[in-house]
Amino acid sequence: MGRQAKQPWYVLFQAVRTRINAYQGTESINLLIRQLAREAGYDAKVVSRMLKAGHFLDSLAPTLAPEQVKCGYAHIELLERLHQLDADIATSMLSATLANQHTLHTLRETITHYANIAGTPATTARSKARSRVANHERVAAAAILQAGVEFFGFPGGEIIKVTHSDFFSQFFMIQVNGLQKAAIFIRVGDTSRKQEKAAADLLKLASMARPYFEKIWFVFPEPSGVVHELAYHARAIEAFDNWLFLATLSEEEQAIEKFWNQARAFTEELFGGSPLKWEGFAVRDRAKKYGEFLPILET
Repeated sequence: MGRQAKQPWYVLFQAVRTRINAYQGTESINLLIRQLAREAGYDAKVVSRMLKAGHFLDSLAPTLAPEQVKCGYAHIELLERLHQLDADIATSMLSATLANQHTLHTLRETITHYANIAGTPATTARSKARSRVANHERVAAAAILQAGVEFFGFPGGEIIKVTHSDFFSQFFMIQVNGLQKAAIFIRVGDTSRKQEKAAADLLKLASMARPYFEKIWFVFPEPSGVVHELAYHARAIEAFDNWLFLATLSEEEQAIEKFWNQARAFTEELFGGSPLKWEGFAVRDRAKKYGEFLPILET
């Protein structure tokens, strides 16, 4: 068993965060942190560490009650280091860590073990890719909750995390009075394939979800090439900012912004490009054929 935390650091973190978020002064936030640390009887560096650990913990589990956090902030610091090496392992250890069932020594040994694994050539690329996806999903989920239903166009609604769906896998959904209104998909963009193919697959997902939701949202990291490509594809079928909406996430600010940039689409259209164009040949005589898909159904 780990050592019992001597002080409710997570309670202090929540109180300090509330004061910082409400701060309207002109002086540096660092000065405010020093002041709050003095009031609480802590060194400012310790409070800064608590803030960093608390923000990370909230990104993993944004609805924690203070009594659920029975470990010290140092445990969460080590868990964050482990998360950078292997997000799945860190997430699997979260509950036991919060219950103070992992000592600092155990966490350090686990970090060393996975640092050695991550350092091998065969696993480095896969580990980085998994960590990037997991980190984006973690930060984006917290940013979605922070932005609230108003950002997505449905004030008064409720955000629900769908953990299982045969059609759509895991995603966030907004309901208003029990009726589904918006689907929010968190995506990194498949860097192992061409951006055109990745964007086309995401548009297929959005089109499949369209009959069930008024608005479909995708949240990408910033920067992302796929978001530009998807905007181009969505504009071609008159979905962009109509029923399909895009957003990007700033990891530094941990906030999402609506994506408006259509430079990619404008450039392609200027030179006659369109993702709806096709090429082929006649089966009978193999004569070359080409054209552009035109809608036959009203949307």
